[in-house]
Amino acid sequence: VPLVVFKREKEVARKLEFDGLYITEQPSEDDIKGQWDRLVINTPSFPSNYWDKFVKRKVINKYGDLYGAERIAELLGLDKSALDFSPVEESEPEEASLVSWLSSIDTKYHIWKLGVVFTDNSFLYLAWYTTMSILGHYNNFFFAAHLLDIAMGFKTLRTILSSVTHNGKQVSAT
Repeated sequence: VPLVVFKREKEVARKLEFDGLYITEQPSEDDIKGQWDRLVINTPSFPSNYWDKFVKRKVINKYGDLYGAERIAELLGLDKSALDFSPVEESEPEEASLVSWLSSIDTKYHIWKLGVVFTDNSFLYLAWYTTMSILGHYNNFFFAAHLLDIAMGFKTLRTILSSVTHNGKQVSAT
C-alpha cells in the first residue's frame, strides 16, 4: 500500500514540476485520475511519502514569474510564510490536547490516499482473492472460483482448461 501511494505522489509531483499540470493547464474532464489528484495538491501533507519534499517550492520558483508566486502558492496550499525567507520569530508551542491533535489531521490528504489505495488494481485483486478465500469456507462455489483463479494463473493449467472446455462454459456449469 505505501508503494502505491508513493508512486502516485511521485507521478503527481512530476506532473506539477515538469509539465506544469494544474498550473499551465488543467486535466480534461474525462481524466478521473487527474481530477482526483487535484484534491491533494493543495494539502499541507502532500507529498508525504515522496522523497522530494520541496516540489511545491520548485514549482513556485519555476512558474512564479509567469503566473505569480502568490497565486501558485494559493493553488498549492502554501501560506505566506512559505514564501518568506526572512528570519522568523519563534512562537511558543501550543499545549497538546485532543482537539488540537484532531484539528491537525489532514483529512483531505487521507481521503485522497484511501481513494488511491481502493482504486489500485493489485489491491482490488488481493481484496477479491481474500473475500473468495473466506467465502470458500462456507460455500463450494466461491471455493471453485478461488481455485479457478489459481488455475488460470499457471500457463499449463490454463492450456488444459481451455482445451477441455468451450469458452469456459463447462467449467462454470460444473
